[in-house]
Amino acid sequence: MKKSFLTYLISFVFFFSNFAYSDENIFEKNYQIQSPKGFQSFSANPNTKMMRGWAQKTDLIKMLEDGYDLMGHSNFTAPLTSPNLALQHAKSIKADMVLLYDRQINDASRATMIKKAREKAKKANRIKETGNLTEIEINEDDLVDEDVKYEINATYWVKLPKPTFGAHFIKLNSDIESINGVQVIAVIKGSPAESAGILRNDSIISIAQNSVNKPEDLISAIRKNKGKLIEVVYLRGGKQSKVKVKL
Repeated sequence: MKKSFLTYLISFVFFFSNFAYSDENIFEKNYQIQSPKGFQSFSANPNTKMMRGWAQKTDLIKMLEDGYDLMGHSNFTAPLTSPNLALQHAKSIKADMVLLYDRQINDASRATMIKKAREKAKKANRIKETGNLTEIEINEDDLVDEDVKYEINATYWVKLPKPTFGAHFIKLNSDIESINGVQVIAVIKGSPAESAGILRNDSIISIAQNSVNKPEDLISAIRKNKGKLIEVVYLRGGKQSKVKVKL
């Protein structure tokens, strides 16, 4: 992944807690596929990476621009959960990257670290009389409050091969009828589409003199004209333009 993207996504590190691993992986249990069946890393032995995501909508575009495509996601609410479980699931489905998000959704409701540490001291008979001062030790176990809940989300990604065209797009629709063309939602960096000046939010209406009414039309035309210099007609801000693209 290019360094510019690492300014948005940093290596993800949780402090390690003593939560026990269950036989059931909660990330696997809550996994929802968003790609065709069998879609996985193009590498036979992917070196799956895990990073922390910051803003899902922004990260989505940046991942697409960096040549990744989404496999699916896991979303659930739970106490602090080991990120290793997300990485474990990502490896099992042969993802190249997993982005992890967490957001605390409630306050500590039962114990603070001081209260828990005092209880430990009482159990160890280190507080003999009420009101006496005693030394209290605090370790990592005391920092964990099992009543605190998090909204946890993981997205799983595949690094695509070098693209022939290099854009992700969606079908254009209105509330009344279908509209010709497809809208570009991301342009892959270093791709023919980027070199030709295609931008995000452009609407492609024809390619190689073939009308584009749905994504399948664009994909078909790209496959048929691989290696050729073709003309792409698009709309930008309501104005029609055309450009030559070397596939």
